[in-house]
Amino acid sequence: MALFDAPLLLDGGLGTHLEAQGHDISGPLWSARVLRENPTLLESAHADFFAAGAQVATTASYQVTFDVLGEDAEALLRRSVAVAREAVRVAVDKHTAHGDLLVAASIGPYGAGPGKGTDYDGAYDLRRGELQRWHARRIAVLADTDADFLLAETIPNVDEAAALLELLKAQPKPFALSITGAIAADQAKLSQVIELANQSSRLGALGVNCVSPSQARAVVATLRAGTDKPLLACPNSGEVWDCTAHDWQPAPADAMSLPEAALQLRAAGVSVLGGCCRVGPAEIRQLRRAIS
Repeated sequence: MALFDAPLLLDGGLGTHLEAQGHDISGPLWSARVLRENPTLLESAHADFFAAGAQVATTASYQVTFDVLGEDAEALLRRSVAVAREAVRVAVDKHTAHGDLLVAASIGPYGAGPGKGTDYDGAYDLRRGELQRWHARRIAVLADTDADFLLAETIPNVDEAAALLELLKAQPKPFALSITGAIAADQAKLSQVIELANQSSRLGALGVNCVSPSQARAVVATLRAGTDKPLLACPNSGEVWDCTAHDWQPAPADAMSLPEAALQLRAAGVSVLGGCCRVGPAEIRQLRRAIS
């Protein structure tokens, strides 16, 4: 699809940017807690990424699920898009936009909802049909907003990827799929996702997010060898989340930097580039400079 063919710079880690500003994102809603309690702060966070050079605001809908919020989930999903769309309007009015600005409606994995943190190992013990039923309503709501495209991101489970592609092809908006964790680390699973992607004629872009810059480069090389779909990559900062200490540990001393990775990812064929956890506006500004 033309939307993903041209170079496009996404934003970074919305939740960790809010956290760095001192906002509480603990609990099952993560950045959606700010969306529910003070959406103006969220609009400001989107604006920070636009000012840094991002062209896409990714909505704070990643962890908005009907399991946690019940019927209130639909209103919050719609609000996430409305807040991002308002940030676009303001950036255009203030002439801080870097080209055309877009809104991506984020669809997080089952693991970020009732899966209780299994959004990297994909250990759900659910069948494909069960995952499809679980995702169906949220996708239907987001497809009925004025988001420019839907982004299923941080997907660690092959059956979940298949279920999402089935649902996404049945709605009208452009869409992209981004894997992580257990799929990114397993060549057999990665090959299965590539096959699914090649069978999905409407899939606009295939990629990887929330892995280190060097891991992103390796995954992209495999994707490029297996598909001619436009490619997406949103690495994290390279820091490592310590589940026991509930804190981020520094990246290894020899870790590839994000700007260095950006150049290599572009050279490898990535057209849709951005960041994930711990990648804030300052890092997006570095990416903008690196690829300009």
